[in-house]
Amino acid sequence: MISFSLAVPAGLIARARRKPITVRVLLAVCLAGVLAVTLLPTDGGPVGDGAMCDLSPPLPQVVTSSSALLNIALFIPAPFFATLAFQRPLTTIATAAAGSGLIELIQAEGSMGRSCSATDIVANTTGALLGAAAGTVWSWRSGQGTRRVRRDVLWGAAVAVTGSVALVATFRSSVTSYVPLTERPGFAAAQRAVEGADTWIAEAAVYVFGKGTEIKQTVTEKHSGMVTARTSRGEITGWWPEKKLAEAASTDNRAETGSLNQDQAQEVSTRFVRRWFPDEVRGAERTVHVSGTGDSAVYMFVYRRYSKGLMMPMRLNVTVTSGGRIMHFTARSVKDPELPESAVAKGEAVRLAREYTGHPVRGALLLAQKVKGKGWRPVWMMGVESGDVLIDAVTGRRIPQDALTRS
Repeated sequence: MISFSLAVPAGLIARARRKPITVRVLLAVCLAGVLAVTLLPTDGGPVGDGAMCDLSPPLPQVVTSSSALLNIALFIPAPFFATLAFQRPLTTIATAAAGSGLIELIQAEGSMGRSCSATDIVANTTGALLGAAAGTVWSWRSGQGTRRVRRDVLWGAAVAVTGSVALVATFRSSVTSYVPLTERPGFAAAQRAVEGADTWIAEAAVYVFGKGTEIKQTVTEKHSGMVTARTSRGEITGWWPEKKLAEAASTDNRAETGSLNQDQAQEVSTRFVRRWFPDEVRGAERTVHVSGTGDSAVYMFVYRRYSKGLMMPMRLNVTVTSGGRIMHFTARSVKDPELPESAVAKGEAVRLAREYTGHPVRGALLLAQKVKGKGWRPVWMMGVESGDVLIDAVTGRRIPQDALTRS
């Protein structure tokens, strides 16, 4: 479509001016090809914010990179036909070089998935030089030569100087030099920091989901340290380099038929937590919730640790089927924090909750919570009709829900 929209006007103008039609149509087609290859949107380009361009030295990439060699080849035909059509090789080269710089600037400024680089500019200009040289040789061999050499020199110099000044000024003011990811500060340290994460999470996945589990993908978030493995049987996440599992969920969340009773399922859970959560379950109380009956029962083992009747922030739930499969687990590996002494007893907390809400209290739980600006606090969680009410167990003051933070 681009070729047609340029070739037809070029042919009509050449015919009206009684100029050779074929060479001008071919020039228009070649220009359309350059525009299509360089300016149509794609999914590539460097990752970064704002206009970015790789301004690293073009050598030796311009003669060794396949991409650069393709750029050289792309920019040969149009200058070749332009030289044949206008007999001004120097002006053609200067125009092609300035046009190449403009294309790279558009790639840097526009969100089109194209990558801007100094290597491309040099490669494009090299292609233009070769194309113009070939056109000049062709003209001389055909007996045409070049016309108005002095004017060609003047026009070429003017285009080259004006284009260079304008492009350099624009690049300096609006384009940031793109630094490849592997050369950015801290990259090597970040890579070392996540070495071993894939192996560790894969080992955990096989342990949880069983032998024969295929690892499809592992992703490590270098900033947060979260590592995730997506497998043929489910997904598992954890924290690296702490080597603390966070959660796993089996794709098959239905209870298969099995012969394990509650005590036998508890053994499965115990082996699992001793292997992956030895510190978390030390001194913890275990309760079990059973759903289903007989050979299709599901057992959820809940581990919580208490200190003087106050629930610590550690959380661990493990769900085991009667077939001995770990269907799901969630963990919050938090060390027991140091807390101020509670001064508000349960009865007083009930009275305060009723006073704050005007509703009767249906349940009360004393637990450690992290409060914004205050750190860890003993907090009464009171169940009322309008929802949970949080009361500071030291001061008796109500704590807004949005004041809690997750450690």
